[in-house]
Amino acid sequence: MDLVLIGRFQTVTGAKAAEERMAALQALAEDKWSDDDWRSPDERMPRELGQALAEMKLYDMGRYDVDVFALNHSVTRTAETVRIWTDESDVQGFLKVLLHYGARVEVFSRHEWDEDAITRPDASNRSDGGSDD
Repeated sequence: MDLVLIGRFQTVTGAKAAEERMAALQALAEDKWSDDDWRSPDERMPRELGQALAEMKLYDMGRYDVDVFALNHSVTRTAETVRIWTDESDVQGFLKVLLHYGARVEVFSRHEWDEDAITRPDASNRSDGGSDD
C-alpha cells in the first residue's frame, strides 16, 4: 500500500506521548504476536494483553489493532508531527493512537501523492486514479 499517516499535534508533548506509546505497542505486539486462527474465543485477547492496554489507557484497542505494530512500519517525529510509513492497509491501530493523543490526521498513498501533498506526475500511469473516463 505504501501508506503515510501524518499526525499533527497541538504540542510537542502530545506528539512525544504518541511516539512513545507506539514504541511500547510495538514491543508488546512483538512479544504477544497472534499466530492463532482466531477461532478460539479464549485466544482473541490474552489477559496480559488486555491488562497492558488498560495500563496504557487504550481501552478502545483490540488485539488486531496491536498486531499491526508487529508488522513492518516506521515512526518518526519532528516537533509536533508524527509520521508513520507502512505497507499495510489496516492502519486502525495507528489511527487510534494518534487520535487518542489529539492528533489531526492525514492518510495518503505514496503511489499517488508525495510528501508535500502534491499529486505525483506518474500517478495516472499506476492506477485508474478514480478518473471519470
